[in-house]
Amino acid sequence: MSPDAIRSVCDIHLQPYWPVQPPLRANKLDAGLASHELELELRSLTAEHRRDLGLSAVWDDQLAYLLTPALAAYELERCTGVTAGNHEFQQSIRRSIPDGHIFKGFPIQFIHLNARRIFASCLKSPVCTEIVTCRGDKVRLAIRVRIYPYPESTHAVWIMFACKYKSVL
Repeated sequence: MSPDAIRSVCDIHLQPYWPVQPPLRANKLDAGLASHELELELRSLTAEHRRDLGLSAVWDDQLAYLLTPALAAYELERCTGVTAGNHEFQQSIRRSIPDGHIFKGFPIQFIHLNARRIFASCLKSPVCTEIVTCRGDKVRLAIRVRIYPYPESTHAVWIMFACKYKSVL
């Protein structure tokens, strides 16, 4: 080919200065539904684990609801590096925990949706194991799951296990 023909196709003014990225595929995951389903699976696994230890599982939906802003703040911090909402979360927990009761929480992040793998990984942490196997008076458990979808069918899965109880010591 002649240099003029090549230049007409590959002219520097026709080509962008940056590499052209292929388009990203949208994530088709229904994050709300998947969060709810994973939360129910983790509740079931937790109740089964406690039952095997001779413990009951009483769930506190209000406490679980209060965990939601913390998970949003953790994802915001992961993405932007900006910490926000921590003081508000702490205040809401303080207001919901009766005098003489103790609150414990364990947040963790995953990139998959396998409930059994998540539960097994969480039990490797002494803090999570302490929450799941909590003993005391008026033990109430809570689990909150939030899934944040991203392109190419990737997602950040934030989970918080929590409990409140009256210490018997």
